[in-house]
Amino acid sequence: MRKVLGIGVMLLGVAVLGLWANSHEAPALQSRIAAGAAQVAGGSVHGISTMVSGRDINIAGLADSAAERDALMAALNNVPGRRVVRGELQLLPAVSPFETAVFKSAEGGLSASGHVPTEKARALLTPALGEAASALVLASGAPEGQMPAVIAGIAALGPMISGAAEVSDGKLHVSGDVLGPGERGAVLLALAGLPEGAVSLDLTLRDDGTPPDWTLDYSAMQGAVLTGKLPKGLEVAAVAGALGLARIDNEAKSALIGEPMPEVPAIFGILKGWMADFERLRVRIGPGGSRIEAGFGAGADRELISGRLAEALGPDVALDIDVVESEAPEGAERMNAATGQAERLSAGYWLPVASFAADRASCQAQAENVLEGTTVNFVTGSDRLDADAQRVLNRLAAVIAPCAAVGLKAEIGGHTDASGDPLGNIALSQRRAEAVRAALVARGVPAAMLRAWGYGASRPVADNATDEGRARNRRTTVLWSE
Repeated sequence: MRKVLGIGVMLLGVAVLGLWANSHEAPALQSRIAAGAAQVAGGSVHGISTMVSGRDINIAGLADSAAERDALMAALNNVPGRRVVRGELQLLPAVSPFETAVFKSAEGGLSASGHVPTEKARALLTPALGEAASALVLASGAPEGQMPAVIAGIAALGPMISGAAEVSDGKLHVSGDVLGPGERGAVLLALAGLPEGAVSLDLTLRDDGTPPDWTLDYSAMQGAVLTGKLPKGLEVAAVAGALGLARIDNEAKSALIGEPMPEVPAIFGILKGWMADFERLRVRIGPGGSRIEAGFGAGADRELISGRLAEALGPDVALDIDVVESEAPEGAERMNAATGQAERLSAGYWLPVASFAADRASCQAQAENVLEGTTVNFVTGSDRLDADAQRVLNRLAAVIAPCAAVGLKAEIGGHTDASGDPLGNIALSQRRAEAVRAALVARGVPAAMLRAWGYGASRPVADNATDEGRARNRRTTVLWSE
């Protein structure tokens, strides 16, 4: 009996010792299982979660593929001491092709579409994309080069005005607009780290970097148009204003880079005074300098005009002057683009269209009105009409022709100042009056209705003692008779 009791006491002691051992070993075992499970989870693509209860491992999360899921389950089942693995890993949908696109608007904002391989990759893109990164859908199937290409594409969008960086299965296509060659170089630099053949480009340069080279073409019939490449900052309206034109059609593009040209070149201000005389005009300004080709109407003195313009423009401007004949039929009408004046072709000359009652008093008033603000100029000491005489003669012919048509006759008077020999002045004034008469006849006025008379200095209208007075005395007059 005593022996049986001793055996019972021994067995009880062993049980108590076992329970004590288990109570101390179980936490340590659970910790070892948890550490092993965490090590397996740490190697997962999407970071699965593991929780250990006793010796059981509970899992949740995403597996990138069936292969990864099977590998994770095998690794968890091999954790020493585990009893069972509970839970299920969801398979992430696979996409093919794997595409990620980032877009930059003209305002500079970024947007994104397509897929991202991991949340870690999304976090990597968030500093650049901000909220736009949330639009990317998590998916599996990304090749190894997908994210480096996306990151490089975002960097390439930086110097661009607008565009897209589209990655498909690791191949990057960058398209859009850049300001100029410098910005294009910055795009290429951002893509330099990608493998050869992994990038394609379709970039449009807003400015190709070539220097400004532009042309103004003008015709009295059709007006003016700009073509070519204008300097940065040059306004078309400013060019029109410099020439005294109401408008200029613009078919030119403007430079976006380079030194700005806020002011219109001075040659346009010089040409402004001749716009009423041009039948056609071409001004080209480029890297090779400035060149002007001008065509004047019938009767223009090419030599005098060339000399006058060359002196005003200076030696740096190439100049080519010509006299052109109109191809329009006699009597054709047009609106002169420079003056806004209606004109009619008479004997090859474009004359302003005059509208008034052709009686003696009206004809006298109209002729005096033409000659009041200006006069017919001659080369000093000569009867050669000066370079700018054509516009006055055209206006005068436009008045005289309808008056002569109703039977009125006009005396063209030549007058000089009192300088020099009186008889020489009479002879000079006669020759000048005859030159004006010949110019009017050339413009269609009947020769029989005109006579020329030289008065010399006999009829002054101002004091010959002053330069201003002498200038007023050198004049042409028109006197009408029945």
